[in-house]
Amino acid sequence: MNRDSAAGEKEIVDAIVEWLRNELEDFEVSEEDNFLDIGGHSLTFSKMNRYLGEKFGVSLDARKTYEGTLREAAIARRDTVAHQ
Repeated sequence: MNRDSAAGEKEIVDAIVEWLRNELEDFEVSEEDNFLDIGGHSLTFSKMNRYLGEKFGVSLDARKTYEGTLREAAIARRDTVAHQ
């Protein structure tokens, strides 16, 4: 992985965490948390994916997001720019 990819990944992980902190009003959310364990649900997932698509042109996989950590979900993200 080159530096640009790592920087982009960190930026996306940080954006996910910050967005969820605000959306869930829980400022202790971290990249090691599980989406469902912190109170995320399907509507939250949909809104978060819309935000990520608009800001970064990516979307998260529901299964990865629901089963793993937020960081793992970000690593497994999909590029949506070509699909818009």
